[in-house]
Amino acid sequence: METLKAKSKAPAVDASILMMNLIATSSYPLTLSEICSQLDMPPASGHRIINALLEHQMIALDPNRKKAYCIGSKIFQIASTIYNKQSIIPFFYPVAEILKNEIHKSIFLYSPVGNRVVTVAKVDSSLSGPLTFHLGQTTAMHCSASGVAILSMQSPVLQKNYFDVEQKHDPSISNQLPKIHEELARAKRLGYAVTQRENGSHYCCIAAPVLNLRNEPIAAISVVINADFLSKQSARDYSKNLVQAARQLSAHIV
Repeated sequence: METLKAKSKAPAVDASILMMNLIATSSYPLTLSEICSQLDMPPASGHRIINALLEHQMIALDPNRKKAYCIGSKIFQIASTIYNKQSIIPFFYPVAEILKNEIHKSIFLYSPVGNRVVTVAKVDSSLSGPLTFHLGQTTAMHCSASGVAILSMQSPVLQKNYFDVEQKHDPSISNQLPKIHEELARAKRLGYAVTQRENGSHYCCIAAPVLNLRNEPIAAISVVINADFLSKQSARDYSKNLVQAARQLSAHIV
C-alpha cells in the first residue's frame, strides 16, 4: 500500500494522486476515514484534499454508499480526450480482429507516453481466458514486450535519454543495461520483442512496433500467451502474423 511517508517537494499533489488512485482501484466506494487510514493520512489533510478534488470534479460522492467517494466525471473527460487523440485506434480494430481469428489470442495496442507504454485498445479472444492485462495499464518500456519493440526502433540518442531518466528513479537498472541492450538489438533485428512472464504474471507477450512514414515507432501491437504454451518455435510462428499485422497498421499511419 502506498503512503505519504516518502518525502516530496509537492506533498499535496502527491496526496491527491494517491487518493485518486486508491479510489479508482478500490472495489467499492471509500469513505474519508477509510481513505485516510489506508494512505496513513491525517484526517484534516484528507478533508482539505477531498474537498478540492470534489470541487474540480476529480472525485464524486457515490450515490450507493453514504459519505463515500468514487472517481469523478472530470477524470472520464480527460481520459476521453486523450483516447480520442489516439488516431491509430480506429485502424487497430479491424487489423486486430483478423489477427485474433488467425492466432486465437487476445490482441493489445500500446502507445508510448513519456517513459512508459499504456494499453490503449484491445480485442479479446474467448479462447485466451481471463487476463490480468487491462486498458489503461502502464509499464516501463524496458519491462514490456511492447516497450522493447518501440525502444528498439528509436535512435541511440533517444534510447540513452530514456535510460538516463530511468536510472535516476532506479539506479539498479545500470546492472541490467547490457542485457537490455541485447534484447533491443535482437528486437530490431527480428522485428518483434518477447518477454517472459510480463509484469510478474503467468503470461508471455510478443510485440511488434507500428511505424510512421519516417520509420519512427508510434505504437506497438501485442499478443498475450500463457507461458506454459510458448516455445521458441511457437513464438516465431505467432510473430509472423503479428509482424504482418503491425505492417498493415503502419500502412495507415502518416
